[in-house]
Amino acid sequence: MFNHGGGRETDNSYKSEQDGAAVQKTILSTADVARLFHVTETTVKRWADEGTLKCQKTPGGHRKFDVRNVVEFVDRTHFEPVGVLQFPGKDELGVRIEVAILGRDFASLAGVFVEKALSPDKTDLFLFLSFLYQHHVPLWEIFDSVIRPGMCEIGERWERGQIGVNHEHRASHETLDAMARLQAEILIKPATGHSAVFACVGDESHEIGLRCASYVFESEGWRTQYLGANTPYEAVIAAVREMRPTAVCLSITRKDQPQQQALALEGLASAAHAVGARCVVGGAVARGGLDALRMVDRVFASAREVLDFIEEIARKDAPTRMQN
Repeated sequence: MFNHGGGRETDNSYKSEQDGAAVQKTILSTADVARLFHVTETTVKRWADEGTLKCQKTPGGHRKFDVRNVVEFVDRTHFEPVGVLQFPGKDELGVRIEVAILGRDFASLAGVFVEKALSPDKTDLFLFLSFLYQHHVPLWEIFDSVIRPGMCEIGERWERGQIGVNHEHRASHETLDAMARLQAEILIKPATGHSAVFACVGDESHEIGLRCASYVFESEGWRTQYLGANTPYEAVIAAVREMRPTAVCLSITRKDQPQQQALALEGLASAAHAVGARCVVGGAVARGGLDALRMVDRVFASAREVLDFIEEIARKDAPTRMQN
């Protein structure tokens, strides 16, 4: 459930930032792992000594467990964590977060997300998302049940005049920054040979949903080319022709240019189909309906649906792999 992208490195230690931020914990102690699985420390040491759970030893002989190895252990053994780690640092929301994770109370966790996203502490939100991931909350569920409802609440607060546009913009920026940092923890499955291009075309600047989708694809072993927000139509076409991907993923949220969006979408779908790629679309306008959606192969309303699409392609690949 934790993910690590090939070639990316993280500082596998406790580290604190001088600007007064909280502590980032990427290495777990024997006691941490025991608390997470509700087992004794002796059991954890046995797992480590048997090689069932990878660990490193300090010069003093203490076992230390990289978060990514703990996640790999969970995925391989299906031994689900039933406990909760202590939230790092002195956070007044720590106990609330721990209780909500233990009960899988996503409404409370979405509320915490709102507070963290609006917080001036630049590490606050990343620590929270990382903590969710450490507790085997699936990536798609972090996006669908925490980030999306949290961002909707922030947008509604802005519309009600409870926060300013500066707060809404900062929350969006901090969310993208926290997600980029979380990417370094994502456990990447073996390469599938599939690839995907991701873009918000033209004046489309809302990319949180697109970023979520790209991370789900990446975690499933797809090679990704992320073009991001405000990408010119011609640039997306060029990327599709150059990369010849399995899928072209587009996000459409703006509602003020339906005719231009329809023309652009038709052209992009045609370009995707010309190289044998599927054209898939997500975003508020896509869910609301566009005439040009008849050209696309799939419309996504959630990260869970993105994962379903990926798994569908994997099932279609299975007979070919068995023949080989």
